[in-house]
Amino acid sequence: MNARPQPDKAPREKLTAERMILIVRVLLLAVLVVMGCIICASAFDGAAPFRLAPYLSIAAAAVLVLSAGCKIFPLPYRRRIGWYVVDSVFLVAYSVFSGVTYCYVVYALVLSDFYLSSPSLRDSAIYFGANFGLYTAWYIVISVINNAIASAFVISSQYFVALIVLLLHFAMFNFAMTVWRKNRQIEQNMADLEASRNELLHAYDKLEEATLLEERNRIAKEIHDTAGHSLTTVIMQTEAARLAIDRDRDEAVRCISAANIQAKNCLEELRLSVHLLSGKRENVTFKEYLENILEETSSGTYLTVRSRIDDVELTDEAERFIANTLREGLANGIRHGGGTAFLFELEDRGSFVEFLLSDNGKGTDMKTFKEGFGLSGMRVKAESMGGMVHFSSEEGEGFEIRLSLPASVKKARSARPKAGEERLAPSAGQAPGAEPGGADTAPAEGGTNTDGGRDPL
Repeated sequence: MNARPQPDKAPREKLTAERMILIVRVLLLAVLVVMGCIICASAFDGAAPFRLAPYLSIAAAAVLVLSAGCKIFPLPYRRRIGWYVVDSVFLVAYSVFSGVTYCYVVYALVLSDFYLSSPSLRDSAIYFGANFGLYTAWYIVISVINNAIASAFVISSQYFVALIVLLLHFAMFNFAMTVWRKNRQIEQNMADLEASRNELLHAYDKLEEATLLEERNRIAKEIHDTAGHSLTTVIMQTEAARLAIDRDRDEAVRCISAANIQAKNCLEELRLSVHLLSGKRENVTFKEYLENILEETSSGTYLTVRSRIDDVELTDEAERFIANTLREGLANGIRHGGGTAFLFELEDRGSFVEFLLSDNGKGTDMKTFKEGFGLSGMRVKAESMGGMVHFSSEEGEGFEIRLSLPASVKKARSARPKAGEERLAPSAGQAPGAEPGGADTAPAEGGTNTDGGRDPL
């Protein structure tokens, strides 16, 4: 699924909103100019309280028009506050100098500009209250000067008309602005939601690609583990057959038969891996499954394998990982280390599950040792499951893999085997009842050794 991100509409919508506000401010400026001219002309007709008042009213009107013109340009709200203070001062001056009772219209125009910029209804209410308070104070002062205080607040007076007009203007304008802001917020949220959706789809595509890559790597590693281990065993069995063909044809035939069976098993494991199946055993426990891997490795060869395996039940992923790690360790010990004897332990320690595989191979210098594809993949997988893996070796002292996985990989706590219980995978040529190294004592369970009496590990 390849999602194509939609064009970002937010900048275009923001530009449209700013253009609409600009148009409204231009209209308010035009109406303010017209009303200023009308009121100033009325002041010259005798409405002004004293001789110089008409000229002062023109100056006050000019300041209000200049302020409105400056606020046409886009400015942050905080930088506009100074202009709104200037508006409040010169509205009072304009009302005093013009002496015309229709100054509340100018108030409404100036307040409209503030409502356009106000970020909240609370700020609009505060500015409205402050300016209407100044208007009321001016009205009272004018009424006292004109000796009309007794009739100034009659219900039909100009003051109550102004009060009703400005209250209605405040309610309607702010209601419209609130609805407009909410619509803009909804549109912005929808745009953000669409952008988040596109990012989520893009991230999903990336995750899908990463998942496919991880699955390819898992299949590659599984094929590497299963096929590499099985083919190594086949090579060991055919090599044993080649060495035994002259001195013991029956033994050579047995080795070749075992190699044939192992090759068939390898083919089946490859088929399972290609079809993304785990290759998990059927009708056997995990312990038995691991014992079968050890037996397949040593059967028909000179290898000796000791094991001690707790009957612990793990998750499918953990079981597959441990089985593949065992195959990888056995194959590496045979191919690279030349090991002839192995010790394998899988122990349930309660808070973690411990895996140990060591061999008696030639070992390596860990200072110069470099992890290959199999071992590095083993480390990455262990860490991804919350565990850790440690490799240790010395030249001539074999190689050891120690893996620890957390208890979370267990399905249920299982009974651990009796102390000292161990299993030896049989190998070719071992007489029943013979102890590795030639002793006549009874061997450990299933134990065999064909390495000329060499005791494993």
